[in-house]
Amino acid sequence: MCCLLFLFIIFLYISYKIYEFHKGKTCIDSINNRYVLITGCDSGFGNALARLLDKQGVPVFAACLTEKGGTELKKHTSSRLRVLQLDVTDQISIRNAVEFVKLHLPESSGLWGLVNNAGLQVLHAPLEFHSPEAVEKCLSVNLFGSINMTRSFLPLVRKEKGRLVYVTSECVFREQACRVPYVISKVGVESMAECLRRELYDVGVTIHTIQPGAFKTSIIVDINEMKATLQRAYEAADEEVQEFYGKQWLKKTKESMDGIPNVQCKDLSLVTTAIYHALFSVMPKKRYRCGPDCIYHFYPVSLLPQWFNTWYWSMTPPPDAITKGLKK
Repeated sequence: MCCLLFLFIIFLYISYKIYEFHKGKTCIDSINNRYVLITGCDSGFGNALARLLDKQGVPVFAACLTEKGGTELKKHTSSRLRVLQLDVTDQISIRNAVEFVKLHLPESSGLWGLVNNAGLQVLHAPLEFHSPEAVEKCLSVNLFGSINMTRSFLPLVRKEKGRLVYVTSECVFREQACRVPYVISKVGVESMAECLRRELYDVGVTIHTIQPGAFKTSIIVDINEMKATLQRAYEAADEEVQEFYGKQWLKKTKESMDGIPNVQCKDLSLVTTAIYHALFSVMPKKRYRCGPDCIYHFYPVSLLPQWFNTWYWSMTPPPDAITKGLKK
């Protein structure tokens, strides 16, 4: 009897997954009348998504940090796409963006989608090398920027019973060493999304997170600049910290940065297609893991015992003080 019940449950689960798969491939109607705001459109995912949606006939508000970014984007899109300059860390800039969107929305219409994509990567190094200013800047853009954008635009999204999309990272389930400020900011956004799912359950607004692995975007700066930033941070650290980590650690860490471009995926469509699905599918997913490294490496490893994950993602190379201690 128990065996039959178990098989019946498995049958129901598989049937639902098949239904979910086919239903998920169906798009909602009238996407050319559903307005979407995207942050961080100067380059990377935001830029590629703005072009994709514009090509599909979706009316887009593309928020760029710089005037140059907006000018370049307009060269590759139709007159339907509207560019606005926005700094997600500035409350006045956000209020101006709200007024801009309201001004250009049809009468009695709201905002179907808000894609919180703007992000900032910081120094790849142990926490002791991060200045308070650098930590604050990372949190201001990645976390507080998403919070304040959501607070400001939620009335417009609620009006349409639309969708909130957040670009987080694979680091929400892979807490790698040397990324403390970035991981905190992205885990914070992921947690906010979970809270909002419950807050807005009866409202009709749905929330979706995008978890990209390593992709070739401008969030990863020039390798030489990364090395120079690490060097400056090392020189600015306390003498005790410099001695603990040591010059050999600094040298090896710089050398390891040369391999970053080799692991970055260049196909941004893996992410933009996921965001498109989150915005317009009849049955969107709660989370989207994007990129072969994220799906086939990072996530499966994260399911293994915690002690293994702690060892597997520990800092490499270790500080000189630890290396010398092991040699004795």
